[in-house]
Amino acid sequence: MENAPAVRQGEIVNIEDQAMSIDSLLGQVKLIQDVMSRIMVEDEHYGTIPGTKKPTLYKPGAEKLCLTFRLDPDYEIIREIRDKDFIAYTVKCNLTHIPTGQSIASGIGSCNSRESKYRYRFIEESTGVPVPKMYWDARKKGDNKEMKRLLQIPNYDPNSLRATKIDNEWVIARSEKIENDNPWDLDNTLIKMGCKRALVAAILNATAASDIFTQDLDDMPPEVINAEVVKKTQKSTTRGQTSTPVKDKDKEKVEAQKEKDRELRGKLKDYAKMDNEQYFEVLDSHSAKNAEDVIKYTPEAQEAILHDLAVKFKMKL
Repeated sequence: MENAPAVRQGEIVNIEDQAMSIDSLLGQVKLIQDVMSRIMVEDEHYGTIPGTKKPTLYKPGAEKLCLTFRLDPDYEIIREIRDKDFIAYTVKCNLTHIPTGQSIASGIGSCNSRESKYRYRFIEESTGVPVPKMYWDARKKGDNKEMKRLLQIPNYDPNSLRATKIDNEWVIARSEKIENDNPWDLDNTLIKMGCKRALVAAILNATAASDIFTQDLDDMPPEVINAEVVKKTQKSTTRGQTSTPVKDKDKEKVEAQKEKDRELRGKLKDYAKMDNEQYFEVLDSHSAKNAEDVIKYTPEAQEAILHDLAVKFKMKL
């Protein structure tokens, strides 16, 4: 393709003269869909929150699209607050086309220490009461209601009590959720999260893939490729019907998701058996109390919890 002629300042330009052809546009959309179906893995590169229309693009998926379209991300901090009790970053991600050096698109992302998942930490005070043996039996059965009942002590708020290992002994402790008075422990996490959000925004802008993916639910997700196309097809083929039959593929996806949930629950409980203190410490940092709570979280949030557990236990997932 020949380079476009230089345009003088004030000269009228017909932008359609340099527009992408319909065939090229269709080719780009097909390429994204092919990458999604053949390369990306659901719940790793993207995922869909129940009740939402489009899959959410995750950082690994954004990186795959950068590689596909030969785009080089460059990050610029455009707003930075680093006070004693508050840290915030707003990051701009600029994407450059590696073969030509052309600037393709940019995106903005931010993160701060007052977001709920970074704002709080937990402090614990032993009551001196040992954890009853029946508590562990109830826990093996996954009976959360019985676990909570067995930890109750007169004159204590039952919602504040939990099993904790203190001085190598399992005791019932009073746990209090307080604001994190040292956000500097999270400084690296906050800037990386801002960069991640900016990257996803930039790649959606660059590839015009917002009709396929969404963002801003970056803790969220299963539907798959061409979700909107499938939806329209189902509508057109089921006119006049009182209900839409569930396809075998849809049933398989539901069962596959249930199996993933069971595997996740098993992993979390395996970690709990190894070292309960560290297990609870990690769950608390994510505002979760047990494996059952985590199952209700979004896949990306579950992945983050498993990652933190793996770091604690020095194990591979």
